[in-house]
Amino acid sequence: MKSSVTPSASHSRRPVTCGRLKQIEFLESTTCDEYSVFQPLRSTRQHPLSLGTSPICTLAFLCIAFLVSGSVSLANDQVPLRIHLKTSERDGTTAVNSNINFQAEIKNETQESIAGKLQWSLCDAQQNLLLKFDQPKSLKVPADSTVTVSHKFQTPAAGFYYAKITLDSGQQKYSQLFRFGSAPEAIKSERVPEQDFDKFWSQTRERLEKIEPHYLATKQIESKDKKLTLFEVEFHSFGNVRVSGWLEIPKTPGPHPCVLRLPGYGQNMKPLNKFDDLAVFSFNIRGHGNSQKDISGKPNNFWIRGLEDKDNYFYRGAYMDCVRAMQFLKNHPKIDPQKIAVWGGSQGGGLALATAAFDSAVAYCVADIPFLVDWDNYFQLTRWPEMDQWIESKDDQDWSSVLTTMSYFDVMFLAPKIECPVLSGIGLQDNVCPPTTIFCMLNRIKSPKKHVIYPERKHATGRQHPNLVWRTLRDHFQLND
Repeated sequence: MKSSVTPSASHSRRPVTCGRLKQIEFLESTTCDEYSVFQPLRSTRQHPLSLGTSPICTLAFLCIAFLVSGSVSLANDQVPLRIHLKTSERDGTTAVNSNINFQAEIKNETQESIAGKLQWSLCDAQQNLLLKFDQPKSLKVPADSTVTVSHKFQTPAAGFYYAKITLDSGQQKYSQLFRFGSAPEAIKSERVPEQDFDKFWSQTRERLEKIEPHYLATKQIESKDKKLTLFEVEFHSFGNVRVSGWLEIPKTPGPHPCVLRLPGYGQNMKPLNKFDDLAVFSFNIRGHGNSQKDISGKPNNFWIRGLEDKDNYFYRGAYMDCVRAMQFLKNHPKIDPQKIAVWGGSQGGGLALATAAFDSAVAYCVADIPFLVDWDNYFQLTRWPEMDQWIESKDDQDWSSVLTTMSYFDVMFLAPKIECPVLSGIGLQDNVCPPTTIFCMLNRIKSPKKHVIYPERKHATGRQHPNLVWRTLRDHFQLND
């Protein structure tokens, strides 16, 4: 898509400073989890930016556990024929002009055989047909049996594509899609930020620094056998909004490494009670969890709040909430300021990247299935009627003005400022945060980075990924298991 913004000069790394911690007051009081996600539902309405034929999705927000896995099957649960399509490539990607093999297991769950014409298709990221191959002979799937077929495609230019298999019985068509990647590390976006992008964020940081944080850490009652001390932390952020989180500090002598955990869309971050040698700050940005004293979490429409003007957009304050959380941790006497990592998934992944871009003190960034990246591609690849309806309700807004406003909060434009190592877990079949958008962002990061692709996952990374992340962070901080 052609850029609709004016090219700007190259970004210069701005030194990040913060005031010293005034005082942390400890009060006695009384008082899982991982990702929150969008779940798309099918709709028949066409999006104004659509360049393809893929249907619109209806927006619904679900809070689900990070351990919940995705499924790639697009088959109707009620149909008698099920197709499981997969590739032999370990992570579902390969080099340009390489052959990639696909296998389809076609399972007939009826007591009668089903036969039909078999077709393999190659589609682009928007599911537009690029080429197809019709198998000359009819395929017969016996009753209560499974037949396996295979096909080979030569991968096109760098990007993400769909392999599609269709069995047409004459009475019904059975289809399955599988997204795969071709040289994802070479995917690029030509989009550039607005000319005043750096100035906007410099002024935003200046406004944050004028607000006294009024840090308050309230110790929580705990059982005697716990090896951690738990505090509910509250402080004032951008716009003088109060935000909170849960800080777990080991009882062993510090200072300790720390992980700042950031929430998915609408997620309520809670304590983990996991480590006795690693501090964890489970932080809720405004409107999330225990950060709703000044900003309500209802309705769950954060991404359209204040969208009329970049100065009032929800994520301006949300990004600064994370910056202030880093300021709190860097000045905490029990936290090692050189060993602070940030980690989040979905919205939390975008927040983690933004935090690492704004604060060079971040030692490691984990951004899983990140949201808030590459808006141009995002609205072409996965579309939401909520955004259409919001634009239609505003006389002075259209898609051009919306994309301009959102560009100031596009983490893809912040990515070149990140200096720490970055790890990203990616669901290859993710229709909520498509891998195209993620790699357009990742490929702008100049610091060491690595990604892990889970080929059959949607907007999730599976049970093994959190363990990988914790091992990575512990190794980085040289903690012994």
